Amino acid sequence: MFGDSIIWYLFLGGGGAGAAAVLAACDLLFAHRSRLGRSDRLAWTDELSRPLFARGYLAATVALVLGALCLLFELGRPERFLYVLALPTASVLTFGSYVLAATIVCAAALGGIALFGSARTPVALVRTLEWAALALGLATTAYTGVLLAQIGFVPLWGSPFLPALFTCSSLSVGVACAMAAALPDARRAPRLLRALARADSAVIAVEALVLTAYLASAAFGSGQAEAVEAFLFGPGMWFFWIGFVACALALPLALDFSYTGCGRVALAAAAVPLVLAGGFFLRYCIVNVPWT
Repeated sequence: MFGDSIIWYLFLGGGGAGAAAVLAACDLLFAHRSRLGRSDRLAWTDELSRPLFARGYLAATVALVLGALCLLFELGRPERFLYVLALPTASVLTFGSYVLAATIVCAAALGGIALFGSARTPVALVRTLEWAALALGLATTAYTGVLLAQIGFVPLWGSPFLPALFTCSSLSVGVACAMAAALPDARRAPRLLRALARADSAVIAVEALVLTAYLASAAFGSGQAEAVEAFLFGPGMWFFWIGFVACALALPLALDFSYTGCGRVALAAAAVPLVLAGGFFLRYCIVNVPWT
């Protein structure tokens, strides 16, 4: 039904939106701590920096734009995207097109502010953009799952847990992007990197629970036991067990815990590409395996 470009769209669009939402949430927490005064629980926000946001939002914007281009390529006729924006209808595609475009605008604007200096930018505007990036980013991460979930006749696509699974995966990828942006300043910002590693561990744990619920509901609730068996033990099983379970869940979780325990930056750095690869293979498995 779909080509490889839709897999890249689901990965790049979801991951870029997740990165924008995570970065916006970090700065909003810094603002919250500033209003409350001293708070040891949020002390890591003091180590946030303009270069980190510039790197992070640039990566998020590039991923979102590339994801949008992959979607246009999948549509075959790029003018359809402009047609949807110009003549909106009450459809999932229209909603997704608008939130994707708006997320790109917010990420690019915040990246520009971080890169060229926020001193000349009103704080109220920055906060408004960050709240918008957080809301739109979360909406985009969920939409990448809704896009498939609305196609209910494909085994394993019609589950209400699929958007939740894609959202968790996108947020994990987003946290990994934030960790990558923080790595150049790791020696000066150890609390920040440790907080991001803990956040990644928490998101991965929730992702594993959602994955269990997703497969269990399909096998027992929807009567798709054969589809689940093919998904787990069919010809594409190694993409799932190694590409996703090992790379996105087990290994990053172990590396995050190890880093928070011993503080070796190399462990946090090793977790980043694994999470990114795992996020891709999740989409690959969901799109391709049900057809094998």
